[in-house]
Order: sequence, then C-alpha cells, then structure tokens
Amino acid sequence: MYLCPHFFESMKKLLIILLLTLSFGVVFSQRSESEQLAIQYYQNGEFEKAAELFEDIYSKKTDSYIYYYYYQTLLNLNDFKKLEKIVKKQQKSQPNTQRYKIDLGYVYERSGDIEKATKEYENAIKDVAANESKIRELHNAFWSKGLRDYSISTLQHGRKILNNNKVFATDLANIYNQLQLTDKVIEEALALLKDDEAKYLQESEAIVQNLLSDDADQYKYLTLKNQLLRLTQKNPDNLCYLQMLFWIYQINKDYPASLQLAKAIDKRNKEDGERVYSLARTAAANRDYETAIEALNYVMAKGEDGINYEKAKYELLDVRYRQLTSTYPVDKQNAKSLEADFKGVIDENGIHSGTAELTRKYAHLLAFYVDKPDDAIEILNNAIAQATRDVKERSLYKIDLADILLYTGNVWDATLNYSQVEKALPNDTIGQTAKFKNAKLSFYIGEFDWAKSQLDVLRAATSKLVANDAMYFSMVISDNEEEEEDDDFADETDTLLPLLFGEKETNKPLKYFAKADFLMFQNKDDEALKMLDSVLYAEPFGKLTDDVYFQKSKILTRQQNFIEAEKMLQKILESHGEDILADDAAFALGQLYEYNFKDTQKAMEYYQKLMKDYPGSLFTVEARKRYRALRGDFEQ
Repeated sequence: MYLCPHFFESMKKLLIILLLTLSFGVVFSQRSESEQLAIQYYQNGEFEKAAELFEDIYSKKTDSYIYYYYYQTLLNLNDFKKLEKIVKKQQKSQPNTQRYKIDLGYVYERSGDIEKATKEYENAIKDVAANESKIRELHNAFWSKGLRDYSISTLQHGRKILNNNKVFATDLANIYNQLQLTDKVIEEALALLKDDEAKYLQESEAIVQNLLSDDADQYKYLTLKNQLLRLTQKNPDNLCYLQMLFWIYQINKDYPASLQLAKAIDKRNKEDGERVYSLARTAAANRDYETAIEALNYVMAKGEDGINYEKAKYELLDVRYRQLTSTYPVDKQNAKSLEADFKGVIDENGIHSGTAELTRKYAHLLAFYVDKPDDAIEILNNAIAQATRDVKERSLYKIDLADILLYTGNVWDATLNYSQVEKALPNDTIGQTAKFKNAKLSFYIGEFDWAKSQLDVLRAATSKLVANDAMYFSMVISDNEEEEEDDDFADETDTLLPLLFGEKETNKPLKYFAKADFLMFQNKDDEALKMLDSVLYAEPFGKLTDDVYFQKSKILTRQQNFIEAEKMLQKILESHGEDILADDAAFALGQLYEYNFKDTQKAMEYYQKLMKDYPGSLFTVEARKRYRALRGDFEQ
C-alpha cells in the first residue's frame, strides 16, 4: 500500500502535538499537591487562599513559573509591599532577565508612585545591553504590560545603541499598526527601501501586507501609493521603490498600472520579459484580458530568440480565446483573426499530443464562434485518427466532436460518441463527463426519465463537479416533471425544435427550461432569455423560478449587463435562500463583485456568506481562497 509523504508529515505533526501534551501533563503532575491547589485557587479567583500557599512555596522555590502566579495573585490583592520584595528577590536570582525590571516598575505604578515607576522604566531602557535579543525582550516586557510608549522608546533607543536605523522595523510597524498610526507604519516600511537595498524588500512587503489586511475604505492603500509615487519621481533610480509600487498595484488588481512598471523594471534589470509574462498570467486569471494581451505582445516583441517567446505565443492564443468566449455578442472580426492565428500554429506544429489543447480550442472556436462546424468536425476526426496510443486524449477529442454534432442538431451521432467515451473510460472523470453530457442530451430532447436515471448514477461520480451537476439536474427533473394535458409546444419556425421535442408534449415549463439550456449551449443567448421568460409565463411561481433567475444571471453576465445579473442573483438569495441554487448565487455574487464591479468588500461579504450559510457547498474551498486573497493574505 502506497502512503504519500503528506501522510508521514501529518503523522509527524500529530506525534509532536501528542508529546507536547503529554509532557505538559507530566510537568503539571510533577508539581506538588500544594502547588496544584494554589494554582487552582488562583484560577478560581480565590486569591487570598492562593497567596498563603504561594508564599510558602516561593520561599522554597523561586522558579519563574511559581513567581508568575504569585506575582499575579498579589497584584489582584493590591499587596504592593510584598510584591516589591518578591520582585527584587526574583531580580537578584535572575539579574539578566529584562521583564523583572518592568515588573518592579509596574508594582510602583499600580501603587500610585508614578515617579518611582518612571525611574525604573527609564533606567531599564538606559541600561539595556546593545544586543538585539535583549532589546526585543525588554520591548516585549513593556508591551505585555500595555506600556506602548515605553515599548516604542525601547526599540528606538535600541536603534541608537546598535547604530542601525533599519533594525526593529517590523516590531515598530506592528505596534504602530495596532495603534492605527498608518503614516508611521508606512514610514517604517519605506525607510527600509531608502537606500535601494533589495535585501530589505521582503521585510518591507511583509509590513505592507499586514497594514493592508484591514483596509476597507482603501485609505491605507491610497496613502501608501501616493507616497511611493512621490518617492519614485524624486528618486527615479531607486529600483526598490518601483518594485514596491509594482507589488501594491497587483494587490489592488490595478494591472494596467502594474504593467507600465513591469516594463520599466524589465528594461532596467534586463529580465527578458519574465516579470511581464508572470503579470500577464496573473491579469488573465483575474479576467483582465486586455492587460494580459498587451503584456504578452510586449514579451513577444522582444523577438523569437527570447526565452519567454514561445510561452507567450501560446499563452496569447489562450487569453484571446478566453476573452472571446466570455463575451456576447461575439466580435466576428476578432473571431476570424483568432481563427487565422490558431490555424497558423496548428499548421506549423501539426496535430499531436503536444498540441492537443490548442487543437481542441481551435475546433471549438470554429464550430461555436466562426460558424464553421464542418471544418471543426474534420479537424477533430483527423485528431481522433492520430490519437491511437492515448485513450484519454482520443476520448477528449470525441467529447468535443459530440458537442459539435449536438450543436448542429446531429443528436444520434452525438450520443454515439458520448457513449463510446463512457464505455472506454467508465471509472475515469473523462468517461463520467461524457455520461453526464449524454444525460444532458436526453434532457434537451425531453427524455426526462432516461436522463434522470443516468444522472442518478452520476451522483456518486468521483468528480465532485460532475456529481454536483448531476444531482442538480436530477432534482430539476424530479421536482418539475408531472403529467399535463397535451400542448402545442413546437415552434413552427424552429427547424430543430420539432426534431428535439415533437409536436405535442407534456411538462411544458420543464421543456421550455430544457430548450433554454440548449440554446445557451448553442450560444444563442437572446433566444435563451426569451425561452426562460416563457418558463415564468407558463408557471409564474413554479419550482423552476430560481433556476430561471440563475440561468438569466449567467447570460446577463456574459452580455456584461452586470446590474441586471446582480438583481437575478439577489432574487435567489432573497426568495429561495434555502433552495439548491442559493450557494451558487452567493458565489456568483462574490465573483460578480470581485471581477466586474471591482468592489472588494462586497465580494468578501458574499464569499463569507457562502462559507457561513452553506459550509457544505462545492464552492466553499474556492470562496475561502478568494476571501483570504481579498483580505490581504497575499502570497510572498
């Protein structure tokens, strides 16, 4: 039996936790009964009883563990005279421990002798050794008592005696951040970069990351950005300032501004487009296709000898394809231009396993966006004939071929190809995808019972996505299929509809919904919207209402009618918050606000709602990932 490395790593961590727990229990069990009883009294708030026991214990044993409890007990009793004695005794036994100096000053402060307390605090700072760990220890002692000003003074004094203005930057920035002193935090972060030393860039970024993790109104971001812009103008040769500005632009998803800086840094550092190429991928992942395309063109303009040229060429095709297929109506001129570029790459490299993804996208483009399904079918048949050694590659081509055959109305050949893939890879995700698509085909043509029987089998699929989609469509059928009187469903002007549904059918709303889904598959979005309206007209308050709203939201988003799409999704949450599509709607709203409205706070709100209200959702993991990214848990 194979056990992956993660298993051993997890077991190692579990063993460490177990050993620490056991050793704590052993240490505690080794304490005398009187020590355990004293601690119990302290935890119960019975301080007088605890003090009596601790006094006796401490007279025999001055370890820091007992001292801590005794000190806190006497503080709660305001017994300052006794406190002064035990602190001085502890100082004598451990003279190099910084916190005991502060403990004594704190006793004077609590007793009301501020002058004496101040003297202790100031002497502690003055006498601290020129040693980073000792200075940080003293700072932590002040901080633990809530003495923030002294904590800051300690670190600032430490800089002087160490003759290093950049040491303790993170410590000071953390204090200023907790005190909400934004300008001070920024000052610490940017001071690290003043001398253009790259070794400080990571620490500076960590300070900024912590600062921007809570920035709802973007005040902190804008303040930092404006300061950096002034500094880059004043110090154009400081590369660290440029890199920091480039980094925060990416944090704020301002990819056009990031690109301009990436180009400048690329030229200065002679990076051969590496940074620009990486930015292009990030921009594309966040659906800023225009910036991604501009960045990739910049990389390719460096020439075919560039180390990133080939990667950029293929990435550019992919980004342009994603841009084209995510908008409606399709820009026919862009589609034809993209077709020519795909053809050029395929002609140059041929059809083989290395170009399989490009070939599949090229065929999809031809069929669904350039209105050349016959050419697409020819390409896929050629690819299938050549993919004799790889059953998975061959099966993916067959699924694509079946999609195009269904798109053109060739139902029987489509189902034949889906079935062949399903038979070839019955336990693989590819085979299960083919089975799901075959079930959807039956759904489109009104064979609801057969579709449901196949979908029910797929609810146990290994692919969560397939299983989730199968469960959804199965429930749509079971919730809405019912016997009705015959109705003239066919549209005489639609040549495909009679083939799919026949002249007279039952279950009118469900069939309208299936027809709308098929029209969406064919990229006929305007016709699909009309058919979805027909569902609501046939049954205004039926069980398909939320399904109609969700399908409409997908079409409206693709048509860039984001306001109307948002309304559809809100209707689902408001009126169908307990139904199956509620988590889908919450996630879609998060995506809409993140990528389209560019409203980080609202996006986080919906991602958080999904995690809280629908913890079992398929989208929970991705929602958590997006929420953390938007919150500021950025990758270093």
